[in-house]
Amino acid sequence: MTDRKEDGTSKDGRVARGEITRERVLDAAERCFAELGFDAVSIRQIAREAEVTLGVVGFHGGTKQELFVTVLKRRVETLNAMRMARLDALKSTERLTLETLIDAYVTPYLEIASRGDPQWRAYAQLVARIMSDERYYREAGPLYDRVASIYLDEMARLRPDSDREQLAAVLSLTVSSMVSIVASGIRIAGLSQSDRRESPMVYRPLLLDFCVGGVLRALEPKC
Repeated sequence: MTDRKEDGTSKDGRVARGEITRERVLDAAERCFAELGFDAVSIRQIAREAEVTLGVVGFHGGTKQELFVTVLKRRVETLNAMRMARLDALKSTERLTLETLIDAYVTPYLEIASRGDPQWRAYAQLVARIMSDERYYREAGPLYDRVASIYLDEMARLRPDSDREQLAAVLSLTVSSMVSIVASGIRIAGLSQSDRRESPMVYRPLLLDFCVGGVLRALEPKC
């Protein structure tokens, strides 16, 4: 039975409203961090963007650092689940190669960046920001590295002649290319003198050719 107060509101209703408010705070923080960067954003700005009080931001997000990690974590959990589902599918069909492995890792990011959801676009912009700043690795790295390490294990099984550092380097370069193709859409349009900015998924075949070709070439035995 649902607990009800004298005014007719329920405990479940309060929880639901709390979840909606939390999502509004996280969405606002995501937009602010993406547009301005972590250092330039204040809790007051986030509160203003979310149209809530400072206390509400603190209640749902904690410190600015904690809020930043939470913003990343909710997106990474979705991304990691998609990558693991693709990897499991490859293993079940025995179609696991370096090419299909790279596809399974990069395509989920392209898919979510192509959804048209402004919050996912903000996340993609935020990732492009933090990729170039080593300060964020201590907080953000563990969110991504668990699944990345699983993919590295599979790469090592496929290429036992390559050492772990070499494999980690080519995967990192692949990720940089993946993030860049999403973040650089406007530049690609400008350089190609196009009036239309394409969805990131349009560049999937080109990105895979670029990354797979680079990985295979980099892992070739050197004389």
